[in-house]
Amino acid sequence: MKHLLTGLAILLVCGCASEEGRQWSSRSESVIEPGSPALQQPVASRIEVLDEAIRVSAVDLLMQASQSEDPLLRANAIEGLQPVGEQLDEVVRFGMTDENEGVRYIAVLSVGMQRLCSLSHLVRPMLDDASPSVRAAAMFSLERCGDEVDLSPLAGMVLGGDPTAKANAAFVLGELGNPSAIPLIRSGVGRRMGQVDPARVQAIDLVMAEAMVRLGDDSEREVIRAALFSPSERGELTALASQMLGELGDTMMIQNLQDLATGQGPRQPGIEIQLVASEALARLDPNRVPVEFVLQQVQHPAPGIRAQAASVLGTLDSARFGPQLSVLIRDQDPRVQVAAAAASLRDQSAPVVEQ
Repeated sequence: MKHLLTGLAILLVCGCASEEGRQWSSRSESVIEPGSPALQQPVASRIEVLDEAIRVSAVDLLMQASQSEDPLLRANAIEGLQPVGEQLDEVVRFGMTDENEGVRYIAVLSVGMQRLCSLSHLVRPMLDDASPSVRAAAMFSLERCGDEVDLSPLAGMVLGGDPTAKANAAFVLGELGNPSAIPLIRSGVGRRMGQVDPARVQAIDLVMAEAMVRLGDDSEREVIRAALFSPSERGELTALASQMLGELGDTMMIQNLQDLATGQGPRQPGIEIQLVASEALARLDPNRVPVEFVLQQVQHPAPGIRAQAASVLGTLDSARFGPQLSVLIRDQDPRVQVAAAAASLRDQSAPVVEQ
């Protein structure tokens, strides 16, 4: 199954700010600056865990997190429940009315990603949502469910100046799978977006490159591969490229990802990058993942690192690493708890590269 958010959960720059002014965007969360307040203070209270089997505990914890005061936890709870049908239906219904546009986006997108087409009548009103990203998600889900919907507004988003809408519209077009959208997406690459930070512009261009690869333009892989070698001060681009290469099944980059994951070579990546690369390797060649390194991070003092470690272990083998995930589900930080719960529910039935 394709993650919808990353690190803690996969989409990129939704750019939807929480009540505290943080971006809930998952891909930007995957690279955490040392000393960041996000590493030092829980964003919400610890979630009580049932004294039950890990799967039961994980589902219950994510259901609780879906009602958290923190929109990032609510969004990640919806993402984590993707493999669980009945509970996912419930949280998606609530998520579509959430005050936070990022949570609404994930909820509406989930209808199409998981074919929850019995909810499509609730999606149609979202075509008039205040957020263009939510409107894009609604178009995607209605199209996936076979409902009649006008997709033409996606072109305006891809070519427009709203960076969040641009990234999410490109993602949606990539998931819809119509190769005729490739020229449109290419036309949107590199366009000026006001005072948007250059690093964010590059990240959005990567999302657009990934969408074109998914639509069949394999030449755009080179853009993503090149981003893997971004300078250290642009670590978020390296992390984003690592995640994309893992999801796209790019086995040509296994050795480069292994060098990042093990910290070998002259680049000396930080722990965050090592873990992101480790998760990409878990999708491409699990035998190359530095498992001992990942396990060491389960005890790391920074909750963001523990959460990333949980995600890697879940992608590797949620059953094999059940004891470690069970410990992390009972962590003192709710972000770690949610990441571990989501990781423990991941489907291991399909070959890793095909998930």
